[in-house]
Amino acid sequence: MSGFAKRYSFRSGKVHDESCKTHNSGPLAIAACCVLFCLGIGLIIGFEAGRGGTGGQSRPWQQVRLPETLLPIHYDVELQVDVTAFTVVGQVNVTLRCATPTRHVILHSAELDIIGGDGTPGIQGSGDVIAPRITSWFLYTENQYLVLELDKALTKGAVYTVNLNFRGTLRDGLIGFYRSSYVNKDGQTRYLATTHMQPMGARLAFPCFDEPAFKATFTVTLVHRAGYTALANMPLENNVTRNDGWIADRFQRSVRMPTYLLAFVVSDYTSVGTVSSSGLETRIWARPAYIAAGMGDYGLDVAHKIVAYYEEYFDVPFPLPKIDHISIPDYSIGAMENWGLITYAESLLLYDARRPSASLKRGVAQIVAHELAHMWFGNLVTMEWWDGIWLNEGFASYVQYLGYGYVEPDVNVMEQFAYYRCQAVMEDDSLTSSRPIFQPVNHPDESREIFDSITYSKGASILRMLGNFVGESTFRKGLKSYLERNAYSNAVQDELWEALTLAARADGQTDLDVKTVMDTWTLQMGYPVVNLTRDYGRGTAQATQQHFLLDPTATVTVPSDFGYRWHIPLTYTTRGNSFDLPEQAWMRPDQDTSPVNLQGAGSDDWVLVNIHRVGYYRVNYDLTNWQLLTDYLNSDLYEEIPPDNRGTLIDDAFNLGRAGQLDLSTALDVTRYLVRERHFVPWSMAKAAMNYVETVFGSVNDLNDNWQAYMVQLISPFYNEVGWTLQQSDYNTDHIPETFKSTVYCTAIRYGGGPEWDFAWQRYLEGEPSEQSLLLSAMACSRDADILRSYLERSMDAAHVRRQSAPDVISYVGRSGVGKSLAWNFLVDNWDFYVENFDETQFTMASIVSSVTKQFSSQEDLDNLEQFLRDHPNQGTATRAFSQAVDTTGANLRFRRDNESKIRAWLDGLNRGN
Repeated sequence: MSGFAKRYSFRSGKVHDESCKTHNSGPLAIAACCVLFCLGIGLIIGFEAGRGGTGGQSRPWQQVRLPETLLPIHYDVELQVDVTAFTVVGQVNVTLRCATPTRHVILHSAELDIIGGDGTPGIQGSGDVIAPRITSWFLYTENQYLVLELDKALTKGAVYTVNLNFRGTLRDGLIGFYRSSYVNKDGQTRYLATTHMQPMGARLAFPCFDEPAFKATFTVTLVHRAGYTALANMPLENNVTRNDGWIADRFQRSVRMPTYLLAFVVSDYTSVGTVSSSGLETRIWARPAYIAAGMGDYGLDVAHKIVAYYEEYFDVPFPLPKIDHISIPDYSIGAMENWGLITYAESLLLYDARRPSASLKRGVAQIVAHELAHMWFGNLVTMEWWDGIWLNEGFASYVQYLGYGYVEPDVNVMEQFAYYRCQAVMEDDSLTSSRPIFQPVNHPDESREIFDSITYSKGASILRMLGNFVGESTFRKGLKSYLERNAYSNAVQDELWEALTLAARADGQTDLDVKTVMDTWTLQMGYPVVNLTRDYGRGTAQATQQHFLLDPTATVTVPSDFGYRWHIPLTYTTRGNSFDLPEQAWMRPDQDTSPVNLQGAGSDDWVLVNIHRVGYYRVNYDLTNWQLLTDYLNSDLYEEIPPDNRGTLIDDAFNLGRAGQLDLSTALDVTRYLVRERHFVPWSMAKAAMNYVETVFGSVNDLNDNWQAYMVQLISPFYNEVGWTLQQSDYNTDHIPETFKSTVYCTAIRYGGGPEWDFAWQRYLEGEPSEQSLLLSAMACSRDADILRSYLERSMDAAHVRRQSAPDVISYVGRSGVGKSLAWNFLVDNWDFYVENFDETQFTMASIVSSVTKQFSSQEDLDNLEQFLRDHPNQGTATRAFSQAVDTTGANLRFRRDNESKIRAWLDGLNRGN
């Protein structure tokens, strides 16, 4: 056996582990180790007491946020990267200004070895400034700080440069400076070095002030071997081959930006590019074989056009001379908006025009549009702290639809917003475990938890609503003012509200205070349901609001300064009136009821509220109006109601039924019109809402069989009309059309056995990224528990399934009836594996928990969840996801108990009617 002792270095201030070999030494050696250990602990305690515990001196390194005593101005970073040995040797010179006198230089550093000896940390003053001497330095790992202690205080207003040398490794994880790889056409494994810094990854690459408010400029030098190309945020400034044969690529000085937007890549990639009329260079980088196959061409076309569109939309020019887009084989999220060097998962940037796919094409266009929107919202103007990340991500999630619509004008993209952005998040946000959009982040580790549907989709939804009620011209005017006023700096949401209020008042909206309205949407969780009750004799209506909760028995324990009431911009129309220019009215939090003028609607005319689902709220009507809408949907005139509103009617009705606010038979009656429906958006929204019945009652065989028969009845006319006929542009006789692949693959594996699954597995190992994504999902369609169990085991081996895809596998397995329990038990048994590999990345853990527990609807499921939480009191970045899983499972259990007989009766009545 071997033990260890702790050695404290007075030179470095670090505690080092030292092996103390005892296997052949006997009791004397063990005793000696114990003595050394005690002496070491005593030295540590004594040294620490002398460092900060006397004379009333504080220990600023114990605070989780950086002190504001020093402000970085510029970083000069050099990194020598050995891509095949996975080593990094670096140096950084940080120029900073002293804002408050201090005897400590504190910056972030994690998993880096600070070099002592001849390369020990140093500090110099600028000009005539005499710098103090560094007396000691140490790493405070709890807060990931490097602390330099000085013999006297730095001078307020003076400028200094701190010099640090360090060593590190290209990490095996997916954050910081890490390694990725691919196999080329010759069967060789090729490695590349890449980065992902958000939210706290820069400190893993080099010592820095790793918080968003500490903006600075950067000069980056990447030193690498021949045969590789280096990329960074800025264009190459010069290229030097050193005496040892290493190549040093020095890049131009960057604009002022935070550390989380820094990026660098060293690879053997090639590119395709273009230059705009204004001189902006755009390039797409990928594996050489993919570029040669033209898989970067569509992304290049989209990126080139969208930048020009955004420059016109914001009326603020793009400030960098180039922008690179690069696909990374191992990547934990969809993409990252690094300024000038955007990184992507391969399947989301590359598009193979030889295998047309509308969904893959849409995915590329939308994610490129999203990341480019960040060049203004997030990069040019950055949130002050992570609690403001919703403004960056929510804005990009909204504006991406404008950019996508610009490059694909034949696609009515905004009518898809209700499905892709609103529908799912409104379910998440109707739980008592939801949170406000503006979520205080008290500890940096909490920042990873807020990259969720509330930040992205609710943020996008309320910004779209805001743009609608102030008007597009005013909205753009306010955005321009906000961007120009805060360029290269940081801002909080109130500064945007102020800019938009001033723009609105300049345009004649003198009574509008944007902050007053938007605080009700950002500072409390949830959203309202608007209840509209008509007076059919007078042609008027009264509207009331209440906090919408899916579980009517749930109790909200989090207080709200607004009492869970909102400023609601109503939009509405009546039969025969305009959907393009609907009527508008405001509901205020202090009003119990709000009168609504129905513009003379007759008693036989329906009223529809929330046109194009621009507002982030649900609508419930009196039963007569529900019947009028249902009858109209079942008439030949149903298409006069826009597709997004047709889908919203079903979504609202089903969720109101789940919440006990609408009779379930009324909600089910609305769905009967679908036998006529031929549009993608209503069908998608209806399917998402109606899948809930299968989720809750899938194990009740006779009821589920009747429900499936009803669904087949609804879809059959559409299926028979469309069939398997392809558009000419989708047709290629060399392979299964992309449009059908997911269905064909899943069906073959579901009804096949081991040979079919093994064939798919081999295709997965050899496939391109988009093909691999399809097969990962399809292989979870198997109904063989042993196959699924083996699949889950294989997903833990990075040699077979890329690290970022392991969460996808367990999520896919958990969605099936056969895989539900398998996936949950596998997650419980291998919890440490998932935490170790994915807790430091955004989205991942929450996504796993949400997917695996989505079908939970029994008391046993709820008991399992609660037992897990007792056994694992710290769920890390999955904490809120587990709370939501408990809430959702409880609501599902109640719904199953209260509504099984109602759904049976409705289906039986339908069968008798037929």
